[in-house]
Amino acid sequence: MSKKNIIALIVMVVMVVIVVGIFTVLSLRKEKPFEALPPGEKLEKAENVGYGWSVKDTSREAVGEAVSMMKEKLEGKNPNYVLLWYTIAYDPSEIQDTLRELLGPDVQIQGNSSAVAVMSPDGYHLGEVGSLAILGIASDKVDIGVGGANLDELAPREAGRKAIQEAISNSRKEGSPRFVYITATPGKEEGILLGIEDIIGTDVPIIGGSAGDETLTGKWSNIANDQTYTNSVVLGAVYTDLKIGQAHEFGYMKSVEQGIATRAEGRTLYEIDNRPAAEVYNEWTGDHFTKELKEGGMILTEATFYPLAKIVHGEKEQTHLCVSHPGAINLPEKSITMFTDIETGDEIMLLHGNWEWLVNRAQSTARLAMRSENIASGEGLFAFYTFCAGTLLAIPEAERPKVPHLLRGEIGDVPFVGGFTLGEQVFLPGVGNRHTNLVNSLGIFK
Repeated sequence: MSKKNIIALIVMVVMVVIVVGIFTVLSLRKEKPFEALPPGEKLEKAENVGYGWSVKDTSREAVGEAVSMMKEKLEGKNPNYVLLWYTIAYDPSEIQDTLRELLGPDVQIQGNSSAVAVMSPDGYHLGEVGSLAILGIASDKVDIGVGGANLDELAPREAGRKAIQEAISNSRKEGSPRFVYITATPGKEEGILLGIEDIIGTDVPIIGGSAGDETLTGKWSNIANDQTYTNSVVLGAVYTDLKIGQAHEFGYMKSVEQGIATRAEGRTLYEIDNRPAAEVYNEWTGDHFTKELKEGGMILTEATFYPLAKIVHGEKEQTHLCVSHPGAINLPEKSITMFTDIETGDEIMLLHGNWEWLVNRAQSTARLAMRSENIASGEGLFAFYTFCAGTLLAIPEAERPKVPHLLRGEIGDVPFVGGFTLGEQVFLPGVGNRHTNLVNSLGIFK
C-alpha cells in the first residue's frame, strides 16, 4: 500500500472513532426535559422555616411583631411547630393565648424563658422591658410533637416519662424520635432525663436547657401547647430523615487538680478526698475563696471561672466531662452547693477559664456540630441553640452581642433561635444524656 493510501486510511479511522464517540456520549445523556410551571404559579419550597423577634414592651405586641416577621419568611405558610424564647418580663399565659390566636389550634408550641436576652440570626436582642424570639417550621421533612408535665404534680422521673409520651403522641409518629429538644425548669433535671430514657433509651440525643431567670428568684416558666408552667418539663420530639449535627462545649481548660467525692448527697458536695470540700476547692483555686471559706455565702459569679467537672467514663472507654457550677459555700461543714447532682465516688476535676473563651466557643461549637454530620456553612435548614446564662453574665455586657454573630458567621444563613439557660442537657456517646452546667450546645438540621 502506498504512503498516500496509508495516510487516507488513518484519517478515515480517526473520523470514524470521533463520530462513534460523539454518538455514544449523546446516547448516554438522559437529561430530564424542562417542565415549565403553569402561568402565574411559583415553585413551592418543601422546607419552609422562618424566624422572628421583638423587643416590644408588652407580651401581646412582642408576639404579634415576631410572628409577623416569621410568617413573612415562611411566605404565608403556617408552621406546624414553633420554638419560642422569651424573657421573664413577659407573661407566658398571654404569650400562649396570642400564639393560638395568630397561628390557630394545630401548631405545636414549645416555649422557654431566657435570662437577660434572646438570640436569632439578626443578633442579640435585649429590650428595655423584654425580648422574644420565635422559630417556625413548616417543612414536610420534619415532624415535631410537644409534650409537657407538671413537677408540682409528678415526681421528676414520672414527669419525664409523661412528657415524652405526650410529645410522641402529638407528633403522630410511632417509635422513638431521632432527637429531643428539652426545655425544663431548674432543679430536677437528672430525674427527668431518666424518665425520658425509660421510654426512648439512652441512644437518642436529648439536648437543650433549663428555663432562665436572671434574678434567680424562680420567675422562670415554660409553655407546652395550651399549658403554661413554672415548675415543669417541656420537650419536643423530633422525627426526621434529615442529618442532625450536634455538639456541646464548656469552654474551659482542664487543670491537674483532681480528687474523689468521698461524701456527697443530691446537689451538695461535702467532702473531697475525705476533707471538707470547700477547703479543697479553695486550695485548688489558689486561695481564691478564702473570704467565703471563713464567712460562707454565694460564690456563683467568681466560681464561673473555676467550675468543677465530673469525669464520666463511657462503655467504650470514652472519657467525658460533666461540668458543675459551684454556687455557695455552706458553714460550718464547709460544703459546696452545686447546680448538678454529685454522687459519692464521683471523680472530680477543677477547670478554669476566662470570658474570651466563653464567647469564642459559640464559633467552635458550631464548627464541631457541622463537622459531626459533614454540614457545610449555609447548608442547614434550621438550628436550635442553647447558651448558659451563668457564662453570659460572666461576659462583659458590651461583648455579649458577639455570641449570635459568631454562631451565624460559622453556620451561615440558617434560621435559628436561642436562649440563655440555668442548666443544660447534653448527649454523651457511650453514656447517654446528662445534666450539666456552663456549656453551650447546638443542634443543626440539614
